[in-house]
Amino acid sequence: MSTINYINMIGMNLNREWFFVLGVIIIFLTLDLRTKEWAEKNLNISKHLFRGKIQLIYVRNYGIAFNRLSGKKNLILIINLFLFTYLGYLLYTDINNYLAYSLILAGGLGNFIGRIQKGYVIDFIYFNIQGWPVFNIADFEVLLGISIVMVREIIG
Repeated sequence: MSTINYINMIGMNLNREWFFVLGVIIIFLTLDLRTKEWAEKNLNISKHLFRGKIQLIYVRNYGIAFNRLSGKKNLILIINLFLFTYLGYLLYTDINNYLAYSLILAGGLGNFIGRIQKGYVIDFIYFNIQGWPVFNIADFEVLLGISIVMVREIIG
């Protein structure tokens, strides 16, 4: 049995679903990278939206969520590579969640690219909630993807 036939048997159809996955990744990765570029160029002064409930503010994040592992770039990059490998495996084997995994992968790649290119991730969206971190579009993509998987697991 050829590898392609085996992959088709256990997971995705390599035609329609893969074009969808690649499309989602390209669109959402581009959205993330362009908004970070915009933030870097335009947010030298923070902007308030919705009567101050949301603030757009330029922040360099040298860690991961809530600035954990700050300054441990190599460890973060290694963790990212393991997670990308696992997501690739899930894309092949769990056809029910390929939209979610595509979103998670797009967001992860967006932050990974920032870490490689600049040594940090650009965050710029702050919900005026005490103790919450500043986010970026990639973070929302990952959160949305994880939420989709969780809902699908709960619903069954």
